[in-house]
Amino acid sequence: MKKIFSHWIQSLIAGVAVAGVLGAAYWSFIGSTGAPILSTTTQNAGKSDSPRTDLASQVLNITVYRTPTCGCCQGWVEHIKQNGFQVTDIVKPESEIQAIRQKYNLPSDFASCHTSEVAGYLVEGHIPVADVKHLIAQKPDIAGISVPGMPIGTPGMEMGDRKQSFNVFAFQQDGQTQVFNSYKF
Repeated sequence: MKKIFSHWIQSLIAGVAVAGVLGAAYWSFIGSTGAPILSTTTQNAGKSDSPRTDLASQVLNITVYRTPTCGCCQGWVEHIKQNGFQVTDIVKPESEIQAIRQKYNLPSDFASCHTSEVAGYLVEGHIPVADVKHLIAQKPDIAGISVPGMPIGTPGMEMGDRKQSFNVFAFQQDGQTQVFNSYKF
């Protein structure tokens, strides 16, 4: 029984890794949507050009919804915890997570492997903490932000020195999208 469980875990981990690579390749292939640009900041993940705010003195609460089989989601949760967030980590079936996404009208092609709610916004996927803090500080009139898929090198999707360029998208309740931030490597 132990051997079967061990093989099952190894297969699950391999499947998540393959899904991440395939998702990253997909998003590299389709590129950006050509939507108007909200922010043209280009930076390396982990570095922040976010505005100075008093977020450090606030308790930053975020609720993360993830499925029980997603390992990279836990990596993202650790990333935001290490950067000052108090996390409520809730494991739910995918159908219940999808209902949360629908509440904010997240475009289906902007979905990722986990969903979060913070300060009245939806935060979807492997978004760098600097962008989450920028969202909270600036309070733009949007429904939320998303990093679609699972780009290599994003928080929770680290693979050594490998990094893939990606966009953080803003989305409106009416389905309109814009680039919120862009990371080029």
